[in-house]
Amino acid sequence: MTGLEAGARPQRSALELIAVCVARLRITDPADTRASLLAAWHGFGTAEAAGRMLRDDNDEYAELARNATPVFEAVAVLMRRAPSMPYTDFVVENVSGLIPESHRPTDDSDQIDDPDMVADLSAASQVRRAILTLALELNTLLPEAAENAAAPEDRVACEHGTRLAYELSNCWEGKPSSYLNGRRDLIGDHKTPPLAATKQV
Repeated sequence: MTGLEAGARPQRSALELIAVCVARLRITDPADTRASLLAAWHGFGTAEAAGRMLRDDNDEYAELARNATPVFEAVAVLMRRAPSMPYTDFVVENVSGLIPESHRPTDDSDQIDDPDMVADLSAASQVRRAILTLALELNTLLPEAAENAAAPEDRVACEHGTRLAYELSNCWEGKPSSYLNGRRDLIGDHKTPPLAATKQV
């Protein structure tokens, strides 16, 4: 989803951007195909921007962020094919740091199986967990949107998005999956349509 720029936006931390995006996904009506596709598009774009910030800031998560790259490349191809997708440039977010200065991390010890393991409350860990929450919200909205889509192409785009949200989650959980085979495996043998063929408004 990188390459083209959208309008400049106010700078926010990665955690704040994800929180806004998650809230948008939660209030989006899955019966509104156009709104669902656009919310998902921005959801994937936000995950990419936050992941890029993590990659540049934290060596531990750099590999996870790189593994997610084919997911975003596939989103840029597959979701643009939906007839109900409004024309939009690639999402460009001005990310300012991982978390806001006033942020107080929450305890994630309830997610740890080993009682002797210390909870990771670092900024990087907080953003990684937020990306996983974002992926879950994408994977909640898109299957319902697929069921409600009237046009077959919209339904297919939502189904692709559901799979890619699952792949995104796998990437950030460090689980081997089809993303290891790269962009072609996620997109298949389909070719990217020329930009001149995309919708304009």
